[in-house]
Amino acid sequence: MSILPYLETFSAVVENGSFTAAAQALGISKPVVSKQVSLLERHLGVQLLQRTTRRLHLTHAGEVFASYSKRIMSDVREAEQSVLPLQSEPQGRLRVLSPESLAISLLPEVLLRFQQQFPKVELDIHVSGRLVNLVEEGIDVALRIGKLEDSSLISQQIMPCGLHACASAEYLKKHGKPEHPRELEKHNCLIYSQLPHPDNWLFRDEQGQDISIKVNGNLRSGMGSILMNAAQNGSGIFIGPTFMIASALEEGRLETVLDQYTPMTTGLYIVYPYSKFVSTKVRAFVEFIAESWSN
Repeated sequence: MSILPYLETFSAVVENGSFTAAAQALGISKPVVSKQVSLLERHLGVQLLQRTTRRLHLTHAGEVFASYSKRIMSDVREAEQSVLPLQSEPQGRLRVLSPESLAISLLPEVLLRFQQQFPKVELDIHVSGRLVNLVEEGIDVALRIGKLEDSSLISQQIMPCGLHACASAEYLKKHGKPEHPRELEKHNCLIYSQLPHPDNWLFRDEQGQDISIKVNGNLRSGMGSILMNAAQNGSGIFIGPTFMIASALEEGRLETVLDQYTPMTTGLYIVYPYSKFVSTKVRAFVEFIAESWSN
């Protein structure tokens, strides 16, 4: 059977929180809504909703299926709108995932300009450094440091991005400036916990050989701003991307160390789920970011 009509009904139930509200939103009766959801569950062979007298709860399978159905229905509505001349401009909610380092540096200004140009797009910004499944979590576009080998995502490099070990002049005066990555074992290192291997810092020597150093420190956090603030106040050494630490370097609040062993240069990428039909809001955002940061 074609499940597209049932997807719309299921999505309406999830979005509105009840069969009654979904029926009102769709302009059909409550029994029809209930029957269509039951037929969908029978077709899939799993229970999507747990029904109680007071409210509905998504099962684990329901949560996964809801993320896909939401995206499918969004694409369907976007496709419908794209062929209507008066509705061809980007519009609707756009869910964007960004690392905190970018959210506190370059992103706010470019988001303001994007909204000025595309006022009908409702931005929903999520800030996290962890690697998430974009489809399962309903994310339309993600900004990420480093290229990911994921065939289900379209990835485009926006700009190169260096990673730098840095500390305050106060800390370096008190504890000495490391001349080789191995000396970090004697220093207090401020650790970003959302990396796959946060305790191992990777450097590269002049011959291009990787140097992996296991570091220790009295502060770790999934928020880069906490680590950067601690470094500026003389607490230790941390590694940050160029765009995050640029102002602190320019103003003398931080200085780089181990420049001859700088962590590998990577890039800032914009990624989004593969689809035969890329929505106008996603396309507009990708093109706007690429043009804004290409230089």
